Amino acid sequence: MKGRQDFRKILLIRRKALGDALVTMRAVMEVVRAWPLAEVDLVIDRPFVPLLEGLSGRGGEKGALRVLAWPPRAGQSWLGVLRSGHYDLVIDWLGSPRTALWTMLTGAPVRVGYDLPRRRWAYNVKVPRNKAGDFGLRGFAGEAFLDPLRCLGMEPGPWRDGYAADTLSPGLLEGLSPEFRDWLAAWESGPGPNIVMMMSATWSAKAWPPEHAARLFQDFRDEGCNPVIATGPGDEELEARLRELLPSDSLAPPTSLLELAWLLSRARVFVGTDCGPRHLAAGLHVPTVTLFGPTDPAGWNPASPSHVSVRLGVDCSPCDLTTCPIPGHPCMTGLTPKMVLEAVRRMLDRNPEGKVS
Repeated sequence: MKGRQDFRKILLIRRKALGDALVTMRAVMEVVRAWPLAEVDLVIDRPFVPLLEGLSGRGGEKGALRVLAWPPRAGQSWLGVLRSGHYDLVIDWLGSPRTALWTMLTGAPVRVGYDLPRRRWAYNVKVPRNKAGDFGLRGFAGEAFLDPLRCLGMEPGPWRDGYAADTLSPGLLEGLSPEFRDWLAAWESGPGPNIVMMMSATWSAKAWPPEHAARLFQDFRDEGCNPVIATGPGDEELEARLRELLPSDSLAPPTSLLELAWLLSRARVFVGTDCGPRHLAAGLHVPTVTLFGPTDPAGWNPASPSHVSVRLGVDCSPCDLTTCPIPGHPCMTGLTPKMVLEAVRRMLDRNPEGKVS
């Protein structure tokens, strides 16, 4: 294998969900730091490009990270992109049959990926998968995403949050709409600690009843906090129901991902479901309280007192099912607003200045 300083063109593949991409960013930035003279390209899904550019540095100059969008634009040859890069190192963090093929098609002499059936043929540096049984992970996924770097002989430190806390520079304000800036200033002027709630659920099995969310919001206001609920694509039904249950000023206006990052950066605590934005909050050094049902907090919640999971621990959880086959969906409906409120109280007491310890 080449020595670390020999790599000049590096391709990193991290497609699919926003949360996965964000949890991988600590490892991505380790690559950028380890090979400061290299040109590093990162493949992510097109909707996430502005956010990832904002969190990791723009442009394609030496030592910077260039973000490549999937799918390619009309008329663009993806094979041409892969071959023209002349990469000498590829790390495939997704490990799907498609991305394994991409890795091989680059022709890179060093190809790193997970040791999985129907994929391992594409890699000459094979990484053991972070799995324990059918559903569980051996440990936090962010820490496991550092394993490919260890297989290259690197010695990265343990995963830590806050990797993006210093990257939201004033210059990035240019990407925020004037309407959002005005709204944010008005919201920040409210009394008490800022709390951002987000109950998005790309899996219906992760969903928390909107009635519970509305009750929790009112509890926060009753305790002198300054809460707001943010929603995203796919939350239309949830948002409509929340507007029936809550005052009109309870919900944030529609935001871009970069605007959402700015909103989260102003929070003392993020409270939400196991969704991508709560990984963004952790990356911004914001303490989190996350409601877990079908997914395993051991695999998807940082092992830190500043990132708390709230769960019931019913026998069927975690199951990793996208829809719940159990009548009443007990692992999520059984999580009461009072349980979450108590976790947030403890978090505010532990972090009186809103800093992650």
